[in-house]
Amino acid sequence: MLLSVNLSIDPLVATEIIPDVVENFVLEATLDIKYGEKKADFGNEISIEETQKAPEVSFKIGEADPNFRYTLIMTDPDAPSRKEPTKREWRHWVVGNIPSDGNLSEATHLDDYQGPAPPPNTDFHRYVFLLYRQPTPHINYPKLNTVERPGFKARQFAKEHELKLVSANFFTCKRY
Repeated sequence: MLLSVNLSIDPLVATEIIPDVVENFVLEATLDIKYGEKKADFGNEISIEETQKAPEVSFKIGEADPNFRYTLIMTDPDAPSRKEPTKREWRHWVVGNIPSDGNLSEATHLDDYQGPAPPPNTDFHRYVFLLYRQPTPHINYPKLNTVERPGFKARQFAKEHELKLVSANFFTCKRY
């Protein structure tokens, strides 16, 4: 069942996250991302300095089944720039096996969080958080190689692990 609040993918379409990162989907959850007092809000700007530590993450699912687990991906589709995204997507963080209460301390961290570091003179980058429902309560994910962050494809990763996209959020960031 969907949440009773009005959820819309319109900001994801307007900023071309759909189709740059994911296909069209139905939002089934809210996804809150907080860096201190700053909250990601479908494209608002948050500074590089404010985003160097992993954010607080919480989500609310319509009728959450306590047996479901979730996977969170943070990716930058604008590497090294939105005009020339030759390293699309830059993988910043992947956390799997997150319980339905959102407790990341009980989850499987596939790699370490890497804060945004857009190159100079590349304008704004979109930092996208994707929340997926897993098909099983536990996936034995392999650790991700931290040197292979550029060229990651969230869409492909989700397909390989049979993940269903249920929510997304993003912020923008640039080097001044």
